[in-house]
Parts: sequence; structure tokens; C-alpha cells
Amino acid sequence: MKAVILAGGKGTRLRPLTYAIPKPLFPLNKKPIIERIILHLKEYGIDEFIITIGYLGYQIRNYLGDGSKLGVSIEYEEEKEALGTAGCLYNLKDKLKKEKSFIVIGGDNFTNINMHTFIEFHKAKKAIVTIALIEMSIPVDLGVVKLDETNLIKKYEEKPNFKYLGGTLIFCLSPEVLDYIKKGDDFAKNIFPKLINEEKKIYGFVFEDLWIDIGKLEEYEKAHRFAEKNLS
Repeated sequence: MKAVILAGGKGTRLRPLTYAIPKPLFPLNKKPIIERIILHLKEYGIDEFIITIGYLGYQIRNYLGDGSKLGVSIEYEEEKEALGTAGCLYNLKDKLKKEKSFIVIGGDNFTNINMHTFIEFHKAKKAIVTIALIEMSIPVDLGVVKLDETNLIKKYEEKPNFKYLGGTLIFCLSPEVLDYIKKGDDFAKNIFPKLINEEKKIYGFVFEDLWIDIGKLEEYEKAHRFAEKNLS
């Protein structure tokens, strides 16, 4: 099985750090995020990678090379302009069409998700798309009120936690999804709504393992602390 790692973003929320290096090369206990992603997927037998690069992408290419030092095979697809999280697969259609299914993961998604269970779920459901989901909660600073049709208060909760299932940038895709993708498309904004409207089999896989989206400084620090305590 192939995996596509999306590593072309500018990481604007992490500036000024990303002025010097791209986000996927941020170290987590001496190893870059993207290297840890590759090594994690390799544990599940995934050893063929395509990395989409853009902003400062030459640094990623120079660091990882062809992947041989990690015992994997790496190809690169360079974006001359931002193509979108889905649109960046447009030029990869010929390579990915041959796969029964493939993984797409963000180069800033730090996780220890059980990929075997995730992939088997996708296959069992015969899904066109399976999205890895994680339960999250947001504290609400006010009292939350529920009214009936006459504005009579039926329920009052003081500062509750709002729980929801959040979508990660970890997908298992069947090649059929490639027929829906054009340049500039975003999975969340364009592809997933289209598939849902057409009643295609798009499933959510809820997992409780580690997942950190390293998009903000506090999240990067959280991931770094975890790596220092748990990873060599």
C-alpha cells in the first residue's frame, strides 16, 4: 500500500519558526515530524511514499532523499502553486489508480493510530473514503440554555464541555475518489460534501490513540513533550 504525505503548506500559524524550516521538519525529540510519520506507517508494512512538497520543499527532499536510509521508497510531487489538500493528488492519478486503496496523511499529523485496524475497517466497509476521527471537547464559558417552542427553559447547563468528533487529516481512500478530484479542490470543502450528497460510502473511523495537529505553537510543544517522554 502507498501513502501520500501532504507536506506543501507554508505553516503560517507557526511563523516566525516556519520562515526557516517547513513544518514537517520540526523536530520531535531529535527526529522531524515527517520522519516519525514515515516510521510509524512503516511498522504496518507501508513502505512506498509519495510526498507532496511546496514551500521550502527542497529541505524535505534533501533530508529524506529517496527514503533508503529509513528502509522505504520515497517519490516527490512538487507543487509550483497551492493545489489544495485534494487537488495535490490530481497529478498523481496515474500512480494511485493502480492501488486497491491508499493512505493520505498530513505532514503535521503526529499520531500513533493503529493503521492496520484503520485499513481493515475501510476494506470491510467497502468505503470510497474513510476518515480517522477523534473525540474532542470545547469548554463553553457561559451557561447553555435549551428552550421549547414557547421559550420556556427546559434545560440549563452551567459551562458545559461541548463534545464532538473531529476529522483528522488521516484518510484511507479507494481509487474511485480520484475521479472526483480536480486542481484546487480541498477534501473538507469540496470532495467530502460531494461524496455525501451522492450517497457514496464515506465512513468515519473513531480512534482513541494519540493525535496532535501541529498547527499552533502550543500543539507543537505538546507533541514535543510527548516525544521526549515516550519516543527514542
